[in-house]
Amino acid sequence: MEADETLRSQVKIIGIGIGNSDFEVGFFRKTYKVPFPLFSDGDFTVHKQIGEVRTPFFIVVQKDPDGRQRVAMTKLGGFFSVESFLEKIVASTNLQQGGKP
Repeated sequence: MEADETLRSQVKIIGIGIGNSDFEVGFFRKTYKVPFPLFSDGDFTVHKQIGEVRTPFFIVVQKDPDGRQRVAMTKLGGFFSVESFLEKIVASTNLQQGGKP
């Protein structure tokens, strides 16, 4: 996604380590080479605010043309492949892939 100018400038992905410490999130990031920001939620504050969803849970945020940000997609559970996950992101944001890097 970072290699595509359109997606890179308008979509961000974050991961929330529900019940995890900074150390655990860092270990996960390094082990699985996660290219997007991950945040720890050791005290379950975010977990409670988003409805106590199960994990893993992904949030896709899109910046609209007027500069506002909105949640374009959430994903509970893992995904089959990075490519299929990216396809879902593109579909949920109505963006076209192929922007120059």
